[in-house]
Amino acid sequence: MNLKTLAAIALMALLSAPAAFAGQDSGAGNRLVFNLMGSDDMYLGMVPDIDGDNLEDEAFCFDVDLVNGKNRQVIGSATDCLSNVEGGGQGGLMLVGTTFFNLPQGTLVTRGLTSVQPVNQVTVTPDGHPITHITGASVDGNAVLSGTGVFAGQEGTVRLSGMVDLSAFTGEGTPIFFDCLFIVDLE
Repeated sequence: MNLKTLAAIALMALLSAPAAFAGQDSGAGNRLVFNLMGSDDMYLGMVPDIDGDNLEDEAFCFDVDLVNGKNRQVIGSATDCLSNVEGGGQGGLMLVGTTFFNLPQGTLVTRGLTSVQPVNQVTVTPDGHPITHITGASVDGNAVLSGTGVFAGQEGTVRLSGMVDLSAFTGEGTPIFFDCLFIVDLE
């Protein structure tokens, strides 16, 4: 599959996202597709308990836009937080990703185990931004940690397919560029 085909599939999925936020029901049984897009400087933040000690855990966090694929308008914001970062072989990384999707209808918090690998070929976004790494995660069980508004009490699975540019990232206060698709299937 070429990049144009993948972009067309992603665009079609994103076009269906606004209907899921129309508020006609509580969101149950919906497939939501979120596109996290943009760049932000890393800051230290806290996420819900990861290690089972009932205390929040520290994470590297980034705030980016949620973009509507049809009209490229911002539909909300997201905070993507990365913790337990370890080397994953072949220049890659393994980490725990906790993502806060902030929309007018409520906030949804999800978590997954994420793999990050360097690109093998020159890769750029449709807008021409160079990409250094491909990211991915998938959870077959409940990946929803919490929700407010229409997302309160929801459970569901989450899948991440994304691209990031780590070329300017050197630690706290430096940026990562994100162009990541999250597919959330709420039960």
